[in-house]
Parts: sequence; structure tokens; C-alpha cells
Amino acid sequence: MSSHEVIALVTDALRGQLAAALPAGTPVVVGAPSADASAQAGLFVHVLRIALAKTRRNEVMERRVGASTLLPPLELELDYLIAGLGGEALAELALLDAALQSVSERPMRMHDTLGEGLSQPARWASLASGSLTVRWLLLDVPLEQMAGLWAASGIRQRAGLLVRAEVQWRAEPPSPAPVIGV
Repeated sequence: MSSHEVIALVTDALRGQLAAALPAGTPVVVGAPSADASAQAGLFVHVLRIALAKTRRNEVMERRVGASTLLPPLELELDYLIAGLGGEALAELALLDAALQSVSERPMRMHDTLGEGLSQPARWASLASGSLTVRWLLLDVPLEQMAGLWAASGIRQRAGLLVRAEVQWRAEPPSPAPVIGV
């Protein structure tokens, strides 16, 4: 599985986890709303940063063992902005509180539970031959940096959460050729 597929899957898993924590029918959309989008109750999840995990940035990305190549696990850091879609302010704060509780109460998502709530389950099926682990971290960003983030994004400033996903994808090694006895 390539890194863009892992990023899409983790983003969808976050969207699904948030949707499960909110009142039924509350939209959780991926991507920041456009400036001319109509205000509505709901949340958006927007990827702000994609990076290799600090421990992997300077490592060699493959190791050779005999005739086969072993790839180390793919380790990524994905930073997300979660904010409201511009509905009524107090209702939006209640949605953000539910999102905050969901992320803090379920900080680890293991391979066997990541498929819950996906909008595109076919992506999940492509992970059958590997292992994916996600750890959610709430980021504490100084107010000046948060204001700069809103100004740079061009979105109306509002309350929001910054969440980091520490992602590890480990592909299953290819199975060895069967040994045939004579």
C-alpha cells in the first residue's frame, strides 16, 4: 500500500470516529469549507501537514537480506485541523467538545478497529496483508500560531482542535516459496 492510500485511510478513519461521536446525521466532511459555503451544523477535518516520523527521516528506507528486500514500517505524522462548518456558535462548541472527548478517550486505533465507520470500506480491504496502527495526539498550539494558521488558511476564524495522527503501516513480508520435497 502506498503512503497516499494510508493517508486517505487514516483521514477517513478520523472522520468516521468523529461522526460516531456526534449526534446522528451531523455531517463531518473532509477538507476545509470554501469561503462561500453556506453555514451549517457539523465539523470539518482538514489535513494541514504530512511528514515522515522524526525517527524515520534520516534512515535508509530499505534493507537487503539475502535475495529479498525488507522495508521498514512506514511511519507518518499527519496533522489535522478539526473545526465547525459555521453553524450556531454554542452548538458548534458542543460538537467540538464531543470530538475532543472522542479523540482523547480513544487515542489508539489498532488494525482490527480502524475499519469502523469508514466511508470507503474498499480502501480498508486493501490492507488485508499488513498492519496499521494510529495514535491520536491533541496538539497544544500557542494562540499566536493558531491565529496565524487561520489567517493563512483564509477560513473564518473559530474554535478548533489540532490533532496529530502518529501512523505506522507495516506490510506483511512476502511469504517464502513453498519447499517441495523429493
